[in-house]
Amino acid sequence: MKKYLILFVFALVATISAQAQVGIGLRVGANYSNLRGDDAPDLDRVIGGHAGLTANIPISADNFFAVQPELLFSMKGAKNDATDTDLRLYYIDIPVLARINAAPLYFEFGPQLSVNLGDNVDDADLDGFEPDYKRTGFGYVAGLGIGTPMGVSLGIRYNSDLSKLYDEGDAKIHNDVFMLTLGYTIGAR
Repeated sequence: MKKYLILFVFALVATISAQAQVGIGLRVGANYSNLRGDDAPDLDRVIGGHAGLTANIPISADNFFAVQPELLFSMKGAKNDATDTDLRLYYIDIPVLARINAAPLYFEFGPQLSVNLGDNVDDADLDGFEPDYKRTGFGYVAGLGIGTPMGVSLGIRYNSDLSKLYDEGDAKIHNDVFMLTLGYTIGAR
């Protein structure tokens, strides 16, 4: 995990040095997550959060098209209402988004690498559902929002895994997350 973080920070610093118009920002918000798939247990959505850093790198001169890498701490999971128990999964998410800025709206889509930092499985009572979660996952992000000339943005996103949550058996279970996100960017918008 440290390798991924060091590589991301190095790439971000190198990009900032090479691009004078790069916008740097913060992002915080709420996650509304569950597990999806034909083999997923019957659990309910749980509310979590996310927070982290963003960079907005203009590709076109008018910033209509940009690339936006991010580094986010994100809480995902599900809950079992019958036992009043939450399953929490903690990740570092690294999405690299293509962003179209059609002021004041923006649209974003791209791949995401997720690094599992841990979970609360030892404390969970989810009807025997206690798999050995994979350390890394690959997924996608899609979203839209409204941005202001002052750098403040409000958006909604959906992200999910393409890779399985764990390798035990033939079960195909993935994270399924809706996000409400508030951002602030200094520089290019």
